[in-house]
Amino acid sequence: MNNQKILIVEDEPTVSRIVKSYFEKEGYEVFTVADGNEAIKIFTELKFDLICLDIMLPGINGFEILKIIRSSSSIPVIMMTALQDEESILKGYDLKVDDYITKPFNPKILVAKAKNLLVRANNQNQLKQDFTVENIRIVYSKRMVYVDDRLLDLSKTEFDLLLLLINNRENVCSREFILDEIWGLKSYVDDRIVDTYIKNLRKQIKPYEYIKTVFGIGYRFSVKDED
Repeated sequence: MNNQKILIVEDEPTVSRIVKSYFEKEGYEVFTVADGNEAIKIFTELKFDLICLDIMLPGINGFEILKIIRSSSSIPVIMMTALQDEESILKGYDLKVDDYITKPFNPKILVAKAKNLLVRANNQNQLKQDFTVENIRIVYSKRMVYVDDRLLDLSKTEFDLLLLLINNRENVCSREFILDEIWGLKSYVDDRIVDTYIKNLRKQIKPYEYIKTVFGIGYRFSVKDED
């Protein structure tokens, strides 16, 4: 048991049972409900790490449940549904669903998606604390960044961008990904603004060259020396 709790909201007994068994094999503690109202009730009573949420449910549907969840929580949510039309998928993302899987699906894929989201959520929670990466020290509660003992003069956007790069360190962040995460999915900002902010960040964290360019794609924060 890894002490992580997963809530499955699914009114098809067979699907619910199979998904539950796959998660339990991976050591998760799993709770299942088959009704929208029950889902809201248990969500307010217990603390979960991730929710797998059907859309078509008795009582409150999945979209309404997600609205209620997002009013108070950023818990990872995967929608699992037979609805495959573009409108439904976009509505889910507008409501800040983290991932989407359509029926019929392979339970192994669902578990893999869940694992990725849980790792990401854990990394983000760690970044909400004060921490140090090589020569950069983040005082999260005060939104302050130090390079060695020098306090940087960062705007909110620069702070958020640096945090995003560090959170995804050693991985490539495309310009599109950065735009979506920092400026929002519906932003019409030109992707060249990313280059401008990266240039400013590089100046701020000198003499360290942690922000690498991945030509034609985007950027990577790396503390490793490159050949």
